Amino acid sequence: MPSIRDVAEEAGVSVATVSLVLNEKGSISPETRQRVLEVVDRLGYIRSSRARSLRDNQSRVIGYAWDKQRSEFNPVLDSFLYAILRNAEAHGRNVLVFSAEDSTDVAIYRELAAAKRVDGFVLSHTVQDDPRFVYLHEAGVPFVAFGRSNTPLDDEVFWVDVDGQSGTHAATEHLIKHGHQQIGFVGWPAGSVSGDSRWLGYMRAMRECGYTPPAEYDIRVMNHVREGYEAGQRLLDLDSPPTAVVCVSDVLAAGVMRACAAAGVRAAITGFDDTPIAEFMHPSLTSLRQPVNRAAEILIEMLVAQLDGQPISSRQVLIQPELVIRGSSTI
Repeated sequence: MPSIRDVAEEAGVSVATVSLVLNEKGSISPETRQRVLEVVDRLGYIRSSRARSLRDNQSRVIGYAWDKQRSEFNPVLDSFLYAILRNAEAHGRNVLVFSAEDSTDVAIYRELAAAKRVDGFVLSHTVQDDPRFVYLHEAGVPFVAFGRSNTPLDDEVFWVDVDGQSGTHAATEHLIKHGHQQIGFVGWPAGSVSGDSRWLGYMRAMRECGYTPPAEYDIRVMNHVREGYEAGQRLLDLDSPPTAVVCVSDVLAAGVMRACAAAGVRAAITGFDDTPIAEFMHPSLTSLRQPVNRAAEILIEMLVAQLDGQPISSRQVLIQPELVIRGSSTI
């Protein structure tokens, strides 16, 4: 059965362009529209999601959990979800977004899979030894994950992750090159795969330069601006406060920056995510840009390939973040 990607390749256009033509959206030239429709007819591509569902016994729905316990301001996962919706639509799929008290609880996944309401899942908010990896893998339910779980299954399942360790390593090196030795770290509680990875990058850079930060320089809080602010206050109250701080998110960095401003202290600060607010902070925030759009694109391609029985070139993809240097780290 031809896929939307087959149509795109044959017509010499992107998958998104084919989707716009089929859904009669966007400003597509008449020539391109005609060429795409001719390829659709020639290949016998089925445009109706309902008709295709009947043909291949799929619901053509992808499941995604919105974790109510982690419903704090999180522009990265907001952008990620939007990218998932957009890429799924381009592949003729819908996304069922369901709320969960704890997105790692397998009960809701078991219920949706048993009722055949979804064909597969996109996971986020991955944690150490994530039970969803084990359940979905053993149950034979297709899934992909934005993030690793650090389990033996990591080599068998499909995931895309941003290399947080290399990111915070680069950020810490950047601060060291600007003369800082007393560098603090504000991160998430232990057990977050991405948070722990970012801490490792910070520690590796410090140790490579012969620095051993004191234990009180390492503060773990939840991802709220208020908690970042309180973490900043704790660091500033130390007898020998750090002159720079590496934060695992822009949200926490915003809180630390506010604490420094309130105390009249100038400290170099880096964030992670490069959210839209980063360049508008004062000073503008140095941050690590996450390529979430690319991650979502790869994940949907992986999942659709599983569902359609197509070959997949790589089960695991590690994407490098980009250090965007602004005023907050050059103090």
